Amino acid sequence: MNNRRAGQPALPPKPAAEQGPGLWDRRDFMIASGAAVGIWAGLFAAMGTANAASAPPRLFHAIVADTRFPESRAFAAEVARAGNHVAWITGDITDLWYKELDLLWREEKAPIAGLTAYAAIFCLERLAWDRGLRVTFKEEHRRAGSGGPDLLYRWIIAPKPQHRIQGDAV
Repeated sequence: MNNRRAGQPALPPKPAAEQGPGLWDRRDFMIASGAAVGIWAGLFAAMGTANAASAPPRLFHAIVADTRFPESRAFAAEVARAGNHVAWITGDITDLWYKELDLLWREEKAPIAGLTAYAAIFCLERLAWDRGLRVTFKEEHRRAGSGGPDLLYRWIIAPKPQHRIQGDAV
């Protein structure tokens, strides 16, 4: 798919020195910002301060939060105040998988979101594949004074898009 105007030269590939994690150019930033704004705007709209009678429908079956991280606990408290279901973990997703998600995703392709460490989203992503769901958004959440193994990620797992091949009717 070509996203440039006629007569506009193609963008050259990034030099190797400019590729890799942590090095974003304007193009990367614009692409990621557009995706993030749409997804998180919907999430935060659902977390609004509307009263219970006029509360918008939940966008996610659950918001996964890790009790080990203050940022994750604060995020979960916000979404819980708005009436969303919070699925608590302490690094390990085993109970969440066996008690809730495995059964749910067999019946319904319900989206979930979270703010967790990488290990949790990695495991959930692999398990979701078998149920027809995919990570549709993942972004680093920068923590003050952090950069080590406890880096957090904001993410969404949702049903994979259904692509249909269009052609002449037979």
